[in-house]
Amino acid sequence: MRNRFWIIVLGLGIVSCQSNLSVQNRVNADLETYRQPNEQASVSDVQACWKRDSLLVQLIDSVLVRSNDIKIGFLEMAASRADFVYQRGLRMPTVGGVVQPSLRRFGKYTMDGVGNFDTKFSTNITREQIIPEHLPDLLIGVQSSWEWDIWGKLAKRKKASALRYLATESGQQWLITSLVAEVASAYGQLIALDKEMDILKANIDIQRKAFELVKVQKEAGVVNESAVQQLEAQLLNSRAQEGDVLQQITVLENQVRYYLNKPGAVIKRSPFPFQCSLDSTLFAHVQIDQLERRPDIRQAKLNLLAAFESKESAKLALKPSVVLSGILGVQGFQPAYLFQLPASMAYQLLGGITTPWLNRSAISADILRTDAQWKVQDLAYQNALIQGYLEWDTQVKSLGYLQRQSQLKEREVLLTKGAINTVGTLFLTANASYLEVLTAQQNALRSELDLLEYSRKRWTHAIQLYRVLGGGW
Repeated sequence: MRNRFWIIVLGLGIVSCQSNLSVQNRVNADLETYRQPNEQASVSDVQACWKRDSLLVQLIDSVLVRSNDIKIGFLEMAASRADFVYQRGLRMPTVGGVVQPSLRRFGKYTMDGVGNFDTKFSTNITREQIIPEHLPDLLIGVQSSWEWDIWGKLAKRKKASALRYLATESGQQWLITSLVAEVASAYGQLIALDKEMDILKANIDIQRKAFELVKVQKEAGVVNESAVQQLEAQLLNSRAQEGDVLQQITVLENQVRYYLNKPGAVIKRSPFPFQCSLDSTLFAHVQIDQLERRPDIRQAKLNLLAAFESKESAKLALKPSVVLSGILGVQGFQPAYLFQLPASMAYQLLGGITTPWLNRSAISADILRTDAQWKVQDLAYQNALIQGYLEWDTQVKSLGYLQRQSQLKEREVLLTKGAINTVGTLFLTANASYLEVLTAQQNALRSELDLLEYSRKRWTHAIQLYRVLGGGW
């Protein structure tokens, strides 16, 4: 007997799971009917060059798994999906069980009271059918209600909810793309700052040697105290720059740790240079008409379509509504009589047509509200398209300018490094002054840091172009 009980429980559980899966499959199939074609990411292989850096890939994957922002986005999607299921259910009949016990006593000087009293003397009813003075009543059965969606009001609400869910889905894709871009940008800047620290240390070493040399020459009477002071000031300035770089590294590392939701994480990274092409040809194969498939633009478009359906549904609320309802069950004033079928069977069928007259002001206000929301979403969609195009134009042109600037700066770095060696030799032979040494060292440091800054900007613009074109991961 006990084994049979558990078998029954298990069977019911399996049936329940299958029922839930069936409902989920129907909901998924219903949502698919509202999807638009060509919703793939506008840039499918744009991050291919990033994947050469395994540390960056590992970092992004960890962020996408651990980020609380991503988790919040999925919860918002779940809430939006639940709203769709709710709106979908409004079009279906509602069926519920009803157990309705009651006890009544009719007044002696009422039609019901007099009629019930007279039944005691009737020869047409049996003793069991005599109605007692204190009348119990028990109804057990099912009741149902269904609004006939003649005008499509509920269908439009359902469609609006589905479109809002798809907009939330696109918003989540945009959040992931933006987060990937933020992490990749911070990662590239950290690599550049590491390289900047190496440059500063190398130049500090050169400046220290020059400072020590000029101190010796001062003691020998070759130069004066001014030369010693200026070279020492240059050395101290470079050391101060080290602190500024370390501060920037700390800010960026903590930013990545926030995305990782892991305050004590060690941010591992590759050495400079970047293992990725950063020229403007990286995105040359991308067409501008693909911008409309960008997640945030797609989200704005879906929100616009949802607002339109909500507006149309609000207008239809002014039209008459047809509601059908009914009850089917067993009824009796004694529990013993409930299942004496078919005598105890009871049913009720109701149908009604209602149209708003006195409360039209509330519906009119809702129409004005939804109309305003539709216009807001229309303007937001236009803004998203314009912003998307201008961002694309800015990033592509900036990459082109930075590419040419980097080429010129690379030549400048070679010349300034050669100038340091030349001036150093001339200074040892007393054919150059300490000012020329100082100037050469300053120019070399500045040009090297400028070149590194251009590389960092090219990385940042490449990442932003990836985001602008919709990304994907």
